[in-house]
Amino acid sequence: MDNFVESIQSIPETLKSGKRVKLSSAEVMKKIGELFTLRHCINLRSDLLLTPDFYWDREHLEKLYDKTCQFLNINRRVNVVNEKLEHCTQLTDLMRSHLSEKHSLRLEWMIVILITIEVLFELVKMIF
Repeated sequence: MDNFVESIQSIPETLKSGKRVKLSSAEVMKKIGELFTLRHCINLRSDLLLTPDFYWDREHLEKLYDKTCQFLNINRRVNVVNEKLEHCTQLTDLMRSHLSEKHSLRLEWMIVILITIEVLFELVKMIF
């Protein structure tokens, strides 16, 4: 998690200063993949939010496990990590939408240029 946050740390400052973010579409998709992998590991693969099966048959140990989780504030810590991940998700969504808009704008300009060229050819054809 810390490595991922560190890798995207400069992006908000770059956006704030009005400079261009120099990430390609492939790099943004890679960041999104890393982010979803982190979320998957924390929320689905780990047993941080559930009592492991081992404790179901051993009630005295299950109570001790629950008290330990309460003492260590496991649920609160997982919620804090998920909030950080949500912030990172918003940032990667912003980067993805920015790249999409940039690509759309480029396509629109290409269409305008092609239409202009076609009009010029028609004008030349009419004149000559």
